[in-house]
Amino acid sequence: MKRESGLNTEILLFGKKVPNPVGVASGPAPNFEWLSFFSELGYGILTYKTMRDRPWVGHQMPNLLNVRGDFQTGFVSSTELTGSITNSLGMPTPEPEVWQSDARKLAEVKRDRYFVMSVTATPDPGGEDSMLSQFSTLAAMSKKVGADAVELNLSCPNVSPGEGGETFTDPKLSGKVVGAVRAAVGTDFPIFVKVGLLDDYTAFVDCTYDERVAYVAINSVPGVVREASGKVIFSDRGGKAGVCGAAIREKALQAVSKLARLRGGRREFPLIGLGGVLGPEDGLALMGAGADAVESAAGALIDPTLGLRVNLGLLEARAGRL
Repeated sequence: MKRESGLNTEILLFGKKVPNPVGVASGPAPNFEWLSFFSELGYGILTYKTMRDRPWVGHQMPNLLNVRGDFQTGFVSSTELTGSITNSLGMPTPEPEVWQSDARKLAEVKRDRYFVMSVTATPDPGGEDSMLSQFSTLAAMSKKVGADAVELNLSCPNVSPGEGGETFTDPKLSGKVVGAVRAAVGTDFPIFVKVGLLDDYTAFVDCTYDERVAYVAINSVPGVVREASGKVIFSDRGGKAGVCGAAIREKALQAVSKLARLRGGRREFPLIGLGGVLGPEDGLALMGAGADAVESAAGALIDPTLGLRVNLGLLEARAGRL
């Protein structure tokens, strides 16, 4: 992939031209109507909210909260817009036939965008074998509905402990997932791997890399969230919820930098920066750190025009270099 100091306003992802390297991450857009809305606002990468192979209710309220604080002392819910939110939905899913039909419509209508179908496995008595089978089946479904790539969500913190959100912390298991999916979708279909926060990504990339894999970094980061009274809010979810937005900006920047340093020689891969993109300067920082494109979840919810603003920032940055 050609890189120009991280300031490309148009990129190629596995051979397909993307008109704007700013995308909407899995989360804000649960169906065709929302993804179509973001597409009209200029987002070049459209990621369908993470789906399962079975109906799933997800979590009860609360889900989305404005929060302030940090990961050392914890977070407190706020009635004011802070730039940091929880997005603890638990990946609810309708009947597979419903989301497949909806996703197929997006693939047919938005051919000029890069459509990524995000999927995850649901823990059941089948254990690891079932997990691998689910990811493989879901990836094949994603290819069949016309997605340009499948995103393997191995890092959602908004599920209860033991429900798969920590898969990315096990490089060998993550590699098994990618290998099973690759066998199911063939050698040409791109696989996006959504990873969470790690101190070192070397083993993870060693176990999951192939020539048609891209990395999305990072997912929201689990944090303790309390009411002003001090009461823990998400006690039914292990006492934590995924925090995204401004609170993880620096963590995302560090993750992208670490992953970018693992490229070289015969091992090249697209890198999608995610986390804390609330304005043009945030997108520019991630791309300057090595991301080929950026996505936003909290920022896109707070200001749906973010994609256009970041792309304008890229154009202005490039103009300043001429």
